Amino acid sequence: MELLNDAKIRNLLLNELKSKYEGRKDTRIINELGLDFGASRVDVAVVNGIMHGYEIKSDLDTLIRLPRQIEYYNKAFERMTIVVSRKFVEEVKEIIPSWWGIKTVSKDNTRLISIRKGRRVSQQDPTLIIKLLWKKELEGLIDYLGYPKSYKKMRKKQLLSFLQEEADFSVIKEFVYNTLKIRDNWRLE
Repeated sequence: MELLNDAKIRNLLLNELKSKYEGRKDTRIINELGLDFGASRVDVAVVNGIMHGYEIKSDLDTLIRLPRQIEYYNKAFERMTIVVSRKFVEEVKEIIPSWWGIKTVSKDNTRLISIRKGRRVSQQDPTLIIKLLWKKELEGLIDYLGYPKSYKKMRKKQLLSFLQEEADFSVIKEFVYNTLKIRDNWRLE
């Protein structure tokens, strides 16, 4: 039996997502989205009106890092789906939160099958969401919110702290999502 590696499962997932969101200008599919300045990284994120994370566990993976990843993903994403090889299906059911979706690979390895449909939650951590912005983008948020341009001289950590205290999270979240959807040069973080 052929072992499924990350690349094969990722390809199935990306094909499914591209098909689902084809032609939708309001949606961005992002590979390897770093969270909390790279402390964690989700395999695939879909950003549109919400942020939906997808974590892949292939036949060549273990579930050792999953509990730590869950902590981050639960704070960052409004929807979360784990995409696993068949060998992990029962084990992940015991580990992941009940609101997460579960997908696995069909027996013929040609498509993904939904085992459990996830649901949307609204427990995002504002700190984790605003940390998705790069320094230049934080400066753009200062302009967007109408704060004095002199605030742009603050260091990144000061800016993050100030914005978290002063700005409405729903406004920040909308700005972050819109920024992620149009961002270029992803590897220049």
